[in-house]
Amino acid sequence: MNQHLLYCPISKTALKPASDTLLNTFNSWIESGQVFNANGDLLEGKFVDMLVDSSQDLAYNIRHGIPQLIPGLSISLEGLNTGKSVD
Repeated sequence: MNQHLLYCPISKTALKPASDTLLNTFNSWIESGQVFNANGDLLEGKFVDMLVDSSQDLAYNIRHGIPQLIPGLSISLEGLNTGKSVD
């Protein structure tokens, strides 16, 4: 097992950096005021880096180089994958 991998605390799958395409799409959703984290907080500002789980259902912000791997700060990407509203 590679000890240098980070794992999602919810899905227990390996995390990888979000693609530029996903990050751009995600930031456009934030700009429209439609993205909330698991705590119910409305996300604002632009995400520069983000990690996603292997199914690309959950994401975590990277702030100042530190992944925010707290379940309450997780972000559902379901709406980005299905075209439905993210909430």
